[in-house]
Amino acid sequence: MPGGYVRPLATQMEPKSGRQALTVDSTSGGVALTVPATAVAASCRLETAQIRYTLDATAPTTTVGTLMNPDEILVLESRAELLAFLAIRTGGTSGTLQTEYFGIDT
Repeated sequence: MPGGYVRPLATQMEPKSGRQALTVDSTSGGVALTVPATAVAASCRLETAQIRYTLDATAPTTTVGTLMNPDEILVLESRAELLAFLAIRTGGTSGTLQTEYFGIDT
């Protein structure tokens, strides 16, 4: 290939803006991530309590959305998913979503 070596995408991903501990409570309409400007992906590990989430910006409820249990990991693979993510707790205890953001090294 003329022009030199191109690194594979996986080696270009770097952590961006540290981590976020998002408290997933009973907020009507769900809670959203605070996405850094350079982030295009994220790894999210749930702690404490079960939640439900959506990736299409529709409001999750205690019975609507994808169920996520403590210790499960969700990988968000696009900026659109990051921005559309909404979550709500399913019971009386709030969950904590430990999130690390990744971006393309340009």
